[in-house]
Amino acid sequence: MDQQQAQNINQASEELTDSARQAFQMLADRTVSLQESNLRLTQDFFQNWIQTLQSQTEGNRQAAQTVQEQSERQQQALQTLTQESTNAYSEFLNSALSFYQETLKSATQVAQNNMQAASQATQQGVQAAGQAAQQSVQAASQAASQSAQAAGQAGQQAAETANQTAQQNQAAANQAAQEGAETAKRAGRRSNS
Repeated sequence: MDQQQAQNINQASEELTDSARQAFQMLADRTVSLQESNLRLTQDFFQNWIQTLQSQTEGNRQAAQTVQEQSERQQQALQTLTQESTNAYSEFLNSALSFYQETLKSATQVAQNNMQAASQATQQGVQAAGQAAQQSVQAASQAASQSAQAAGQAGQQAAETANQTAQQNQAAANQAAQEGAETAKRAGRRSNS
């Protein structure tokens, strides 16, 4: 084998080796590039996933905070509404109670006035009845006294009249007895003669 062939063989070997080395280098570079690409994709995926989770967590936190704020506002509104309703009902009860107290006071005053008027009227009636009774008693006493006087006078007159009549009757009886005795004496004389 000559020197030219040996050089050709060496050159071909070197080209083959260089070609193989370049192929392996390209393959290694491509593998590294794929790995880097996969790593970037994986990192991007996890970063996106983490960002998505963080975004969802933040959204959930904000939603929970909003719900809590709305709940607090609703509680405040409910407390205000309850307080206002309680105040309105309390004012209504107070006004109704005041009206009832005023009505009761007025009714009590009217009743007291009526009782005073009735008491005065009763006292006046009792006084008038007492005066009328005294006047009636006085009139009855005067009438009884006058009647007694009239009865006494009438009794006295009747007694006098009866006494006079009795005396007249006695005198008439005495006279009749005398006349009867005289008549009997005359008759006895006539009989004797």
